[in-house]
Amino acid sequence: MLEGSPCAVLVDDEEVAHGVVSADSGLSLDVRIAEGTHRVPGPGERIVLRTFEEIRGRRDYAVVVRTLSDTALVLDELELLSAYQQRAIVRVGTDLPVTLEYEVVDDRPVDLDPPVQAGIIDLSATGVRLHCNAPLREGQRLGFQLRTDFDELPLVAEVLRREEAPTGYRYGCRLVGTTQREADALHRYVLSEQIAQRFRLGDV
Repeated sequence: MLEGSPCAVLVDDEEVAHGVVSADSGLSLDVRIAEGTHRVPGPGERIVLRTFEEIRGRRDYAVVVRTLSDTALVLDELELLSAYQQRAIVRVGTDLPVTLEYEVVDDRPVDLDPPVQAGIIDLSATGVRLHCNAPLREGQRLGFQLRTDFDELPLVAEVLRREEAPTGYRYGCRLVGTTQREADALHRYVLSEQIAQRFRLGDV
């Protein structure tokens, strides 16, 4: 099932719109368009729908536009063109602010006093790169809440490496103790943000 998958509409290999698959009947797809509907060809035209699925990765489908409105698209005659499994390597640059609220010591949370303000430079389902002014230690585990358009996720990052930056430090971290639901939510956010960023850079 494609329902809930971020997607992009391609015309002549150019992404012209992006959104989310809102329904998958098996015979047709309903797509909720976020931006670019005006560039989608009308009913009867064949286009390519690129989906970014949590388990199966990126897939391109040849589809026919059945109906088109300002915010919705109904597609049918799906034909799989290509598939590319990319879950393990999907990463996206961000500027999300986070507050490092506690440190995990002997498997117990200990509040940081004061909390550390940081920014997420990039993000994947398995790791983050942080920027902050505080000197963190390698091996230190720090808890924070990640707020996205989709979810609010309680995460713990373990510092793997540190490098100095013009202002403060950059830290490469892996996420530890992440549940399957949290990993899926992160992956969904990363894919959606990738599509949105490509769309914005495409001068659409």
